[in-house]
Amino acid sequence: MTVPNYQAAPPAYSAPAPGKDGLPPAGSLPPQPPMVVVVNEGTPLTAAQRGELYRSELYGRCAAGIHEPSTKFGPCGIVTAIVCFPIGLLCLLVDNERRCTVCGVRLN
Repeated sequence: MTVPNYQAAPPAYSAPAPGKDGLPPAGSLPPQPPMVVVVNEGTPLTAAQRGELYRSELYGRCAAGIHEPSTKFGPCGIVTAIVCFPIGLLCLLVDNERRCTVCGVRLN
């Protein structure tokens, strides 16, 4: 049995040295290109197809961390803010909930 004769070893991979927290240094990763949906302009889209493209774009933004937050205040905070006016506003600020209007994830 003969051993195959290889010409040269492949080049070594040199990863950037990790920072003090174990993550690569900022700016070492190439920026990701924006997600682009290419639609053939020769074929018209139906309303359902346009809606599906719009929905997938919104969920793609949420997956990337770009949420559309909305704040809702709880009934206990509202009542306390009215009854104990100056100090009750602190209770109103504590008793709130921020959620994304698109995907519904809690942002607090």
